[in-house]
Amino acid sequence: MNGERLKPACRLYVLVAAKAEVALVFRRGPSDWWHLLHWDLHKLTLTPGAWFHGNLYPRRSDISPDGRLFGYFALKTSVHSEWPDAYCAVSRVPWLEALVAWKTSGTWTWGCQFSENGELNISACMEEKPFHGNSPNSFSITPMNTDWPKRDVWNETKRGWRVAGQDDPLAASVPGQPNLVMRREQPASSGGVVLGLIHQGVDFRQPGIEGVQVEYFLQDTPDNVAPLSEAVWADWDHQGRLLMATREGALEVCQCQGARLERVWSEDLRDRTLDPQPAPSWASRW
Repeated sequence: MNGERLKPACRLYVLVAAKAEVALVFRRGPSDWWHLLHWDLHKLTLTPGAWFHGNLYPRRSDISPDGRLFGYFALKTSVHSEWPDAYCAVSRVPWLEALVAWKTSGTWTWGCQFSENGELNISACMEEKPFHGNSPNSFSITPMNTDWPKRDVWNETKRGWRVAGQDDPLAASVPGQPNLVMRREQPASSGGVVLGLIHQGVDFRQPGIEGVQVEYFLQDTPDNVAPLSEAVWADWDHQGRLLMATREGALEVCQCQGARLERVWSEDLRDRTLDPQPAPSWASRW
């Protein structure tokens, strides 16, 4: 490699706030360490937050519509006897200082999700009463759903993605029998560009957040479906720009001209030094 130091691998996932130009970035690596970053989509800046040694489940977590709160599902062997190994909690973005937490029924839970008005719903909790803290906001507990593929795209469904019907050109262009084909039209645009998602199943032997194998496509005409082979996560922002997390460990923002992409911003997240820091005082308050 001519003396060039290889950058460490990392895996990425992103939660975009429904009503604010804010996103929460999950970065996994090294090993079982996770790092959270606040992504300002207006200024295109990243602010580092919590490091966590254990398991976070980004596909079963959510960011509040205003981008302030983080509802998350975590698994961690606790050093405190009063804390269970598996729990759902709410913290301030981008930290993990639990303001309120509930014990869950193991890793089978769907996790938690915010509604449009900011109410938190938690699926498959063992106890309705929080074991830690309290919430000034309303929340609800619901039974567990066993439709696992839809659990994997729970966040996408809330953000406007919809399942493509069999007569959809996007679905018709996909070979084989994927678990789900979903589509989301580009917002703030009359160009008719569609972002497609193909859920190919779960394989923990392959890279992928929670083992989920997802492929992305862009479609600008019924006959033109272009794969986004570098993307491990993708979605539109409120301005209609394409946001991507890549297999190489970078975040990208692109403008779309049909299915052609013009990168306007990128940040490589591979070369990050493990540096856990205590949460600031404001992260301990609602």
